Amino acid sequence: MIEILKNIKSSNKKINREFLNGHFDTNKQKELSLEILKSIGFDLNAGVLDESVHPFTINISKNDVRLTTNYHEDEFTSALYSTIHEGGHGIYEQNIGDDLKDTGLQAAISMAIHESQSRFYENIIGRSKEFCSYLLPLAKKYFKDFDSVNLEEFYEAINYVEPSLIRTEADELTYSLHIIIRYEIEKELINGDISVDDLPELWNKKYREYLGVEASNYSEGILQDVHWSGGMFGYFPSYALGNIYGAQMYYKLLEEKPEVMNEVAKGDFNTVKVWLNEKVHKNGKLYTPNELIKNITGEELNAKYFIKYLKEKYYEVYNVK
Repeated sequence: MIEILKNIKSSNKKINREFLNGHFDTNKQKELSLEILKSIGFDLNAGVLDESVHPFTINISKNDVRLTTNYHEDEFTSALYSTIHEGGHGIYEQNIGDDLKDTGLQAAISMAIHESQSRFYENIIGRSKEFCSYLLPLAKKYFKDFDSVNLEEFYEAINYVEPSLIRTEADELTYSLHIIIRYEIEKELINGDISVDDLPELWNKKYREYLGVEASNYSEGILQDVHWSGGMFGYFPSYALGNIYGAQMYYKLLEEKPEVMNEVAKGDFNTVKVWLNEKVHKNGKLYTPNELIKNITGEELNAKYFIKYLKEKYYEVYNVK
């Protein structure tokens, strides 16, 4: 991961993303978010989209799945991709098999598999060139800021790589480094190698080492996430595992449905949704994560697919040879 980032940093490719910053009416952002949620397969008759400071998904039942996002008037992508991410979680919850009702198995298998679905929709589908070709006309429909933007410019801006402080705003490539930092800190804390008082300094040290940035206050540093204050120690690796599971599933999807990304470019997400429903969602807790990924792909979890995905995508974007 660090090697890929280093190679991208050495690229002379300059990407303009200024048009993603401006003034974007929050009501229009919500209309766009709802339109995309419906398109990708989230059932708005069995769910809702609302607002919160930190986006999340909660399910009362599979027929009552509640998503939130956080709109920023000065930035186009934040709320949109948070919505798609939470939509991936919601689609999973809405499509767990009815035949598992009252068995104790009508629930997601693990948070890592859950995150594989959210990050699959957010990144592998949502930041693909095909999805961008579907999204750009919608962006132009809602906001004049994109009138003169072409597909290549839009796609590159959506996939701009820049080390940053805030995990939830991180680009797809550097995101896993945010997770690695948190995992390493958790491990040292739980093992008793460090104390709570050591955390702010250790946090900044690791951010300098891995990402070359440093927080100026706790809110953009050690206190930026809700997970630890909520007692969710050990949760962060589920995001990184989700990336790995998702990439492995993606290459199997391409093998079985080679035309699927052409359909995505046309705004048709049915093949994606049906495939994930069949392979992942409907099974609830019938299988362990290891059994599930082996059932889907024929092999155990392997990070080589995620590394392959990142290299193929970002080396092309940044002209890395």
